[in-house]
Amino acid sequence: MAYRVKHIDHVEMLVPDIAKTEAWYKKVLGLKRVHAWDPEPVMIGAGKTKLALFTAPSGRPKGKRASGKKKDGHRVSYGYLRVAFLTSTKGFERAQRRLKRLRIPFRGPIDHDLTYSIYFQDLNGLPLEITHDKR
Repeated sequence: MAYRVKHIDHVEMLVPDIAKTEAWYKKVLGLKRVHAWDPEPVMIGAGKTKLALFTAPSGRPKGKRASGKKKDGHRVSYGYLRVAFLTSTKGFERAQRRLKRLRIPFRGPIDHDLTYSIYFQDLNGLPLEITHDKR
């Protein structure tokens, strides 16, 4: 039997301030703390979706790719194209109302044939998407 991936376990993010980032994701997307290591990362998530928040090296401009070293010595490149969160049709409508209420600008909804998506940025300028299946 071939090896099969079940789903993405987590996305590691390098951010300037873990506490502020965690609070933003809780307020805007309802993500909750799953676990925290000493001193980091802090794991936040909803369902099977998790984000691992690490402190970014200082001096990194927002939204730009850069490189650094993790504590285990492996070379890392940070910045990602986008993290997309799946929701229901009703959740998609609620997400748009919440973003408007919080004055977080977003683009969309965009019709992608099988899905609808909205696009916005987190407090660090990292790109996010909320999507739902049309079916």
